[in-house]
Amino acid sequence: MQTQLYESDPFTARRQGLLATFESDYRFEKGDEIYIDRARQPLKVRIIDIRVHLTDGGRLTREMLALKL
Repeated sequence: MQTQLYESDPFTARRQGLLATFESDYRFEKGDEIYIDRARQPLKVRIIDIRVHLTDGGRLTREMLALKL
């Protein structure tokens, strides 16, 4: 499933900048922590919201909101 990971505003839970896009069938849950290994700046985030979208063509996509730790 196409997954987009966004940084979230901690007070309004609105998405801000896109942190990563990847393909995964893993079942993420609120509270999961993800480590993003970047060359210059490793990043650790905690999932606070998951939104699954179903298109007219039957394609599923997932949008996750995360707080930087």
